Amino acid sequence: MPHQSGDMADLVEPAVMKARAKPSVPVPAKPEAERAAAAALAGKWSVVRAGGQRPCALQLKTAQFGANYAASSVCFGRPNVWAWTIEEDALVLFDHKSEVIGSFRRSETGGWNEAKEGGGPALRLVRLGS
Repeated sequence: MPHQSGDMADLVEPAVMKARAKPSVPVPAKPEAERAAAAALAGKWSVVRAGGQRPCALQLKTAQFGANYAASSVCFGRPNVWAWTIEEDALVLFDHKSEVIGSFRRSETGGWNEAKEGGGPALRLVRLGS
C-alpha cells in the first residue's frame, strides 16, 4: 500500500489541536429573573465619593463572565472592575481575580449605596444619563 504524505498529518493534526485546546468549564445559564434584573442594571454608572469626587466610570454588561456578568471600568485609586453580580439584595463588584472589591445596596433615590456597617456610605453608584 503506497504511503501518502497527507495520511499522517490527518491523524496528527486533530490530536495536536485537541492537546492545545484550552479546557473549558461549562457555566450554567443564569435564571431568567436574574437575567432580567441584570438587564435593568446594565449600562453606564459612576462611582461617587461622599465629597462628590468620581473615582470610577463603570459599565455593567449583561454578558456572562464566568459565574458573574462582565463589567469594565476606569478607576483612579481603586482596582478596576471586571465582573459583577446580584447577591440577595446587593450589587457586588469583582476585580480581575474574582475578589470582591465593593458591595452596594439600592437606595430610596434609585442609586446604590456602599454596604457598610454603621455610618453613611463612603461610595455611591449613580446611573449616568439619568
